[in-house]
Parts: sequence; C-alpha cells; structure tokens
Amino acid sequence: MSIASEWQPACSVEAHVTCVTALCREHVRIEAAIEDFPPSTPGQFLQLLCQDGRTDALDTEREWPADAFPEIGAADFRERRPYLRRPFSIADRYRAADGTTRLCVISRTVGVGTAWLEHLRVGAVLNLTGPLGRGFRIPPEPRPLLLIGGGVGIPPLLYLARELRAREHPAVYLVFGALRADLLPVELTEAPDPHGVPRPCVALPGGAAYPVAITTDDGSAGLRGRVTDTLPELAARLAGAAPLVLACGPEAMLRAVAAQTRARGWDCQLCIERNMGCGIGTCLSCVVRRRSGPAGGWHWALACRDGPVFDRDELPDYDTPE
Repeated sequence: MSIASEWQPACSVEAHVTCVTALCREHVRIEAAIEDFPPSTPGQFLQLLCQDGRTDALDTEREWPADAFPEIGAADFRERRPYLRRPFSIADRYRAADGTTRLCVISRTVGVGTAWLEHLRVGAVLNLTGPLGRGFRIPPEPRPLLLIGGGVGIPPLLYLARELRAREHPAVYLVFGALRADLLPVELTEAPDPHGVPRPCVALPGGAAYPVAITTDDGSAGLRGRVTDTLPELAARLAGAAPLVLACGPEAMLRAVAAQTRARGWDCQLCIERNMGCGIGTCLSCVVRRRSGPAGGWHWALACRDGPVFDRDELPDYDTPE
C-alpha cells in the first residue's frame, strides 16, 4: 500500500504550542500538542489561524441585505491582521511520551501572519485545520527515492524522511537547497560536501540517517549551485537504477526538476505551491491546469483538494523549464 490515500478526514482543533525554535535567520519551527488528530501523510498541509482571537468589527455578525452587499469599508481593514488562515506543510508528526500527537510546521517570516507565528510562546493556543490535500504516493516496491526540496519546500520532505525510516525504506537520498546558508531551515550535524556528494549531514526526524546533499546559490554551504546540479552525481551513485523523485519548492525549481527528471526517464511527483484562501476547495483561489487524457486536453484542478502533490505528467504547465 502507498503512503497516501485518495481521501482522509480532517478536523479543526486547538493545539497547544510546546516548542518554538529558530532554525535560521528567517525560519522558525513550531511544535504543538493535540490530544487526537486524524491520520496524515507527508505532503498534506494544515491551515493555521494566525491570530489570538481578538474581536473587532469584522469578527461580529453583519446584516446582509437581500439586494446588496454588507457595508464594509476601508476603515475595517486599517489594522493589519491576517484574516485568512495560512497553509503550511506538515514538517513532522509523532506520538509523544505523554500520549499526545505532536505536529510541527516550519514558518518563514514574510508578513503579518508569519510574524505572529514567530512570536508564539510555549503554552499558546494555535487553532489549526487539517490534514488537508493529497500527499506523496510511495509505491510498495523498494525502489530508490530521491527527495528534493528548496527553501520552504523542505518541510514536507522532513516528515517524509521520518515515515520512510519507520518503514525501513532501503535507498533514500535527499537534496536541500537555499539561497544562502542562513536561509537553510534545517539543523546541520556536520559540514555538507562542497561537491554535492550526499552524506548524513542533516538532523532528520525519527532517527533517519539518510545522506543529504546541500546546495546554496552563493556557495555558503555545500555545493555552489542549484538542487538540479546534484543530479549527475546522484545518477552515478544509483548506477543505472531509476529513482522516484519527490520534489517540493519554488515554481522555477519544480520546473527545472520536472524537465531534468523527464529527460532522464525518472518518475516524479511535484508538491506545488499556490495561494490558498480556504484550503478546502471552496474559494477556488489555487487552480492549476491538469491533464484530462492523452489527447492533450486539460481541466482546472485545485491544489488544495486534488494536490498539492501531483504526478509530474499530470501538469501540462511543467512540460518545459521556466
């Protein structure tokens, strides 16, 4: 059986923050405890409410006339607040000694919502909805797996590393990339190889000790270059075996990964990034083109419901690199 299933239940719960750790200059790791939580798979995500429950004019009920819209003016939005939930991949999940489920996310501070998350303290209440979406699908046969993550696309691969370790998957390699070393949202246990040779240099969840290659655009950690620059070394290491590639990261990175894996004849799944207003398929803000069949037709799919993980060849917009 593959790790992911086509549908899984979700819920909205209040979790209690147990740990907030600064990983690098702009990223924090937030861990929260929940008494019970539905089953989840790597690649699924949570929708976090990034506010503390204060009330103001928009938190109260408004009369909605039959022939007009409610009266909401500019003054209602003068205070900068994150009115919509924010989507975050599950970066880790495990059962703690006290019996609670621990969920982890990694947040990069870029706006008012993520700034609120950065300043959470132990004991704070975090309202979240999940697990949402469709995660990675791992075939039952023990084939090599190559996990490629860039920047804020790294977190779901950390959770995946834990799950693969628990299943004793024999051949797993990871590649993590960032612009600079101070934007790499992982804990290094030793200096990564400057030539992109994978080695166990990253603290992975669940005791996983898989080899990892690190790339940075400026060469401040690991190989100077991009994640796809490691593929020749990895292809040689695999000695002709075709891996399944599981990737998550910025759009340009995913396009490059899609192009190079297609050229090598490697299967590939992409966990794509989209703005998500609701996360449950209602607001239609996260549309992506998806193939309808071999004749070249396509239809609109939703990243939050039909993804965020898709097979590379399902997505016509990733046929050529950006």
